[in-house]
Amino acid sequence: MIRDRFDSLVSQFWDRLSKFANKSGLASEIRNRWMEVLYILGVVIMTAGLVNAVIQPVNIGYVIYPSTADQSATETFVDALALLIGAVGVYLSYLSGRQTTKSRMVNFLLTIGLLLIAIAVYIGIYVLGSK
Repeated sequence: MIRDRFDSLVSQFWDRLSKFANKSGLASEIRNRWMEVLYILGVVIMTAGLVNAVIQPVNIGYVIYPSTADQSATETFVDALALLIGAVGVYLSYLSGRQTTKSRMVNFLLTIGLLLIAIAVYIGIYVLGSK
């Protein structure tokens, strides 16, 4: 009885989530461009240093391992997050300069984009300084 109720709740959740994703178009975009999404994720993961973290594992107790040659798995995640934040900031800054953007959104998109770029640069400098 409890399992049936749980399965029912999970099913309702997935139904609502799929309806929302179909309305926003995100699911169809990912379905149509899955190879591009995988390529971008691969580039971000490789740039963040996953290979170095796998080849030379270090103590997992460190978020940022204090050596320039080694890297922990959590540091790889932090680097990937900084890369993605910076990329979103660059994209929002790009959108602010397009002529199809509403005039009242230009300053907002540019401000948010530059703020995200600054946050990504700060995270990168912090990680570099911690090493």
